[in-house]
Amino acid sequence: MSRYFKGIDFCVTPFLTTVKGSYVKNSHLSDILPKYNKVTTIIPQILGKDPQEFLILANQVFEMGYKTVNWNLGCPYPMVVNKKRGAGLLLYPEMIKSLLDSVLPNLQGTLSIKMRIGKNEPDEIYPILDMLNDYPIENIIIHPRTAKQMYSGTPDLFVFGKCLDFSKHTIIYNGDIIDLKTFSSIKSQFPSIHSFMIGRGLAMNPALSEMIKSNVKNKPDDFYKRLYRFHEEILRICRENFNGHIALLGRMKQLWWYLSSSFQNSEDILKRIQRSKTLESYRGIVEEIFENIM
Repeated sequence: MSRYFKGIDFCVTPFLTTVKGSYVKNSHLSDILPKYNKVTTIIPQILGKDPQEFLILANQVFEMGYKTVNWNLGCPYPMVVNKKRGAGLLLYPEMIKSLLDSVLPNLQGTLSIKMRIGKNEPDEIYPILDMLNDYPIENIIIHPRTAKQMYSGTPDLFVFGKCLDFSKHTIIYNGDIIDLKTFSSIKSQFPSIHSFMIGRGLAMNPALSEMIKSNVKNKPDDFYKRLYRFHEEILRICRENFNGHIALLGRMKQLWWYLSSSFQNSEDILKRIQRSKTLESYRGIVEEIFENIM
């Protein structure tokens, strides 16, 4: 994305899950191959609870040239949480402590953490933050919702503010930044925060980070030309990595759940994309969409 849109300082990857065994297969690491990540600083994210499995995966990632990894304590999905992974670990601070005690002395790079404010209740984060003060954590990304909330409701900014009092670490804010207005509101409430993570907002509007850094409300004049080139590169890479048109088409349809928000007639566009049955029909719809706006 940073090849076409400015303002992105680093990217945290979708999580890699820990696996059993003394070695992680290269196929498990295909999403973080350096040949695909030459522009922006990439931080691989790890989902897991077993200290030895975490250490094996993390150190193998470091051997690929990465300098830091991020531990996911924030994934809210029940299939993850119920296995005491992601935000499910927030109810078990002793397991978090055990992993850190085992991993950090043997880690070949640095560690950051991404977390929610709790699994069920928003105050579950406080004792964990207090415990984390004893460890050399590079930074902590906090999404001020519980796992129970998933992505519903609004971020709990009161709890986020209290988190700043509990932690001595660098805190990064994450949650519901979708435009310059929402960013400015969060920034004004927490002037000590200097880094922000944007997920869905950037997926819906890839120019959002450069709009925020330039302090402008409107998309760049050449936004759709850049968006088209961005789309074409994603399509090319997916062609190289997916066997069969069904899998490729499915991945591109997922992309448009977000990209469609960049267009005025977003619902109409999304319906047309989702109804496409072949790669050829999909390509025809995409070409028409961009021809009508560029």
